[in-house]
Order: sequence, then structure tokens, then C-alpha cells
Amino acid sequence: MRRDEFDIKDTAELEKLLNEVSFGTICFNDQPFPYMTGINFVFKNGCIYFHGATQGRKYSLALKNPFVSFSAVKEYAFIPSNFFKNSACSATQYFASAFFEGELSIEKDKIQKAAILELLMKKYQKSGKYESLNHHVYDKMLDKTAVFRLKINSHTLKIKVGQNLSKEQILLLIEKLKNRGEPKDLETVELIKRVYPENIE
Repeated sequence: MRRDEFDIKDTAELEKLLNEVSFGTICFNDQPFPYMTGINFVFKNGCIYFHGATQGRKYSLALKNPFVSFSAVKEYAFIPSNFFKNSACSATQYFASAFFEGELSIEKDKIQKAAILELLMKKYQKSGKYESLNHHVYDKMLDKTAVFRLKINSHTLKIKVGQNLSKEQILLLIEKLKNRGEPKDLETVELIKRVYPENIE
């Protein structure tokens, strides 16, 4: 990563991002072009899990070459140029992004498949109100569903929320974000407080 100030090593921030983001993008090796597709996913025990069909391009590429990359991005506040200057050059988008490289495997054990799908349901349908995936009613569905496990070999976490600004500038930015008061602004303020290299409480 070119800008060291945006390189975050905190594993808690990484897990928080992956637990909050709904979609990620996985990239497979293919010819003549790489193949990218969006997926729902869940992060557990240092691995990324997702599901799909037991046929089709994603499944066949996973069998052909299991070495893939994966990314997930969360958008934070947009900072307009008039927060600091009128020049368009000062406008910027704050965000957090995780990038992974690793190796895919396909889960064969039906009990493990059900457990992973249960984790996906808990992430995306927090209200519950569904029959547990351990129920026999899902037996045929489990046979037709592929569950993928991405074992991570390397990763980076980039968070850009003004770490390159002076303390005076960051305090002014926080004031402006609070005054604008949109939900994403307040969430950005909390993230700034966690990752800014100086104490700004």
C-alpha cells in the first residue's frame, strides 16, 4: 500500500468491517480475462465463506484454479470541497476496504455446510424466524448447494478517514460532520476517533 497512514493492522477493525458489509467481490483466474462476481459472505475463524450452485462458471473455476482474490468495501462520509476549500481537488470519499488473497476449497460435509449456511442466515436475517438449517427439510437443498471456504494467505485493510490531516484539520472536520449530522457522518466520526494516530477526544 502506497500510503502507510491508511494501512490498518487492527484485526478488530477488519472483523468489524467484514461483519457489517453485505457484499464482497471475488475474482477468479480465467482466460482471456479474470472473472469477478459479487457475493454474500460470512467471516468466521479467519476464513471467508460463501455459497452458490454446484454448477456454473463460479463452481467450475473454483475447481480449475482455487487461487483467488476477494475484496469488501464500506462507504463512509463524502467530504465536499467546501468543507476546507472551494477547489474540487479537496473533495474526497472516505471508506474502508479489505483485500484478500487465498485458496478456495469446497465443503463436502453436510453438517458443516448446514452450519456455515446457518451463519449466513444469522448475518443477513437477524430477526431469525426461519427453520434451522439442521432440519431434515433442507437435505435435498444441501445436496444442490455448494459452500466455499476461502483460506486467507494474505490481506490488507485500508481505511481512509483523514489520517493525513493535521490535528487542527481533523477537529474541524469532526465539527463539520457533526453539524451536517447524517447517519454516515456520525459513523465516520466514530471511526476517525478509533484510527486517527493522535488522541482527539
